[in-house]
Amino acid sequence: MSTVDNSVMYDATQASTRASGAAGASGAVASQRVAAQPTAAMRSLTVLPRVQIAGDQAHIVTPRKPRYERVKQLGEGAFGEVELAVDNDIERTVAIKRIKANVLDEDSVLRFVSEVQSVGRLEHPGIVPIHDVGCDDQGYFFVMKYVEGETLESIIAKLRAGDVSYRSRYSMEARAALMLSLCRAVQFAHTRGYVHRDIKPANIMVGAFGEVVLMDWGLAKRISDTGAPTEMYNRTPLGQDAFGTMLGYAIGTPAYMSPEQARGEHDRADGRSDIYSLSAVFFELLTLRHYLPPKSSVHALLEAVKTEEPMGPLAMHHQHQVSPELAWLVSRGLAKDPAQRYQSLGELIARIEAALNGDAPVQCPCTGLKRANGQWSDFIDHHPNLAVTAAVFGLYFVIAGIASTLWFAVR
Repeated sequence: MSTVDNSVMYDATQASTRASGAAGASGAVASQRVAAQPTAAMRSLTVLPRVQIAGDQAHIVTPRKPRYERVKQLGEGAFGEVELAVDNDIERTVAIKRIKANVLDEDSVLRFVSEVQSVGRLEHPGIVPIHDVGCDDQGYFFVMKYVEGETLESIIAKLRAGDVSYRSRYSMEARAALMLSLCRAVQFAHTRGYVHRDIKPANIMVGAFGEVVLMDWGLAKRISDTGAPTEMYNRTPLGQDAFGTMLGYAIGTPAYMSPEQARGEHDRADGRSDIYSLSAVFFELLTLRHYLPPKSSVHALLEAVKTEEPMGPLAMHHQHQVSPELAWLVSRGLAKDPAQRYQSLGELIARIEAALNGDAPVQCPCTGLKRANGQWSDFIDHHPNLAVTAAVFGLYFVIAGIASTLWFAVR
């Protein structure tokens, strides 16, 4: 794969340097009017003026600062890295994603452009928005909202460790509600014609106010008219980590990809592949363990994804105290055959809502009892007087039956 022409990066950097030199030999330029609109070459510098007080006079000055000032690295993936930065114009904290220097080729740039344009079309509270895009001496980058919070991966780890505050905050119902928010964000992307293909706990942020945001759309693909994602480019395999993103024969994260992704069947990886990944995440959030037993290698894990059946719903219920309606729900989402899974996220969302509302379908004695109990509770809420009357009559007949039995027994 040929290396990307860096002349664009060089020209932008040189123009930025010339602009900064002309902008202020004395550090800041005083003026009684707002400076003229900046050119594209000045985008690496702050452009908004500030009021500076000197004695009893106010001056409008344009600070000579970089537009985005790096604070620290937040993380990295297969071909991108994310850093925390300060936007010195708007005076807010942002996240900046860049292409990693060691994979700076045409393929990476095309994926980068695809991610920018994909996310740019997906305006939703559960999808991180992009603020800006640019190029500097380090290469291409885009600026996105910085979500303050923690990853679902971190939350699961704290739940697994038995953190009392997290156990209290994330009950089974709260975990289901969290997944419901996530599913709605992915459903929105599907309605706009995109599949994510790399849904995993590390890519899911839970904000300070409980908002759930799906990150890292670098592998997102538009679904063609035939229902299959369109691929514009290929890459040699990159990464041998079960929980890290792979690019190549199997695209996605091995621990959470669907069987069709693990087989390299990219033409079959549609919205149902995202449903499989969501179900794998849901399984882990409920049981605090991966849906497959540990494997010795990435190859062994990929083979297990294709063929090994996960723990069944009754085992989930008995071994991990997962409510039966949620256990059955997750089990169907992890079906190896896409035709056996939920066929749309609308269907999965309806099942989660039904489970939370006590309206889940009857699939075993436990779900049958809970369904009956839910219907009786609903009857009491809507017909309290009639419910009390029915309960009194029921109790009367029970007592009468016991009395009759005892009467005939003593005779």
